Amino acid sequence: MSDAADPAAQFKASKYTVLRHVLSPESARLLTTYALLQQQWPNYYTPEDVFRAARGRYADAFSETLLLELQPLMERAIGIRLLPCYSYLRIYGPGAVLPKHLDRPSCEISASLALGFQAPSLWPLWVEADGRDKPVGLAPGDMLIYRGADVPHWRESFDGQWCVQTFLHYVDADGRYTDFRFDGRERIGPFDKATMQRRFQREASYARDDKMVAPPPDSPCPCGSGKVFKDCHGRSA
Repeated sequence: MSDAADPAAQFKASKYTVLRHVLSPESARLLTTYALLQQQWPNYYTPEDVFRAARGRYADAFSETLLLELQPLMERAIGIRLLPCYSYLRIYGPGAVLPKHLDRPSCEISASLALGFQAPSLWPLWVEADGRDKPVGLAPGDMLIYRGADVPHWRESFDGQWCVQTFLHYVDADGRYTDFRFDGRERIGPFDKATMQRRFQREASYARDDKMVAPPPDSPCPCGSGKVFKDCHGRSA
């Protein structure tokens, strides 16, 4: 179920759409328990200082499964053929923030899937779309689909105990970022950074204090468009 009568039309016009009940409450709870239990393994999650209180896992096996299994649903919802890139499982803690940012090309079309939380209320994921800042509340099992390299997105300080989210990243199968398929890996699946390699490593353009990080005007735009920053996202930064 979608918030919009025509999610494909909304995605085309606003570059985002919301799907509700993508996972059943039981499935979301199962995945939340799985993610929390993985904390017992030393170094399974990587501390992410930029978020102040968060830990993440690149290409977790369960998240990679969701990346593949939910791809057909996303393609039907937005009317675009996709190529999978990578998934990312994250646990936010008290006081965590998601700085306002744009993503790298491997996140051309992304989904933020809520799994579970312990907090007084939903923790909105904000998007800058249609000329406005919009809060999107995601209950467990809900999913926001958005153009990660084009739609600035962020979260304000988290006032709960924990929040589990998985991110699924794709590129348009008929677009200009097809070489980012699998995010530079040989295949979809668990990835060990210590023993395996990717063809490239490009970070997201994270920002702090609710302002976009602005690269030098004549440097390449972080979105990967091939244009210099001043002629691309620098126009609205």
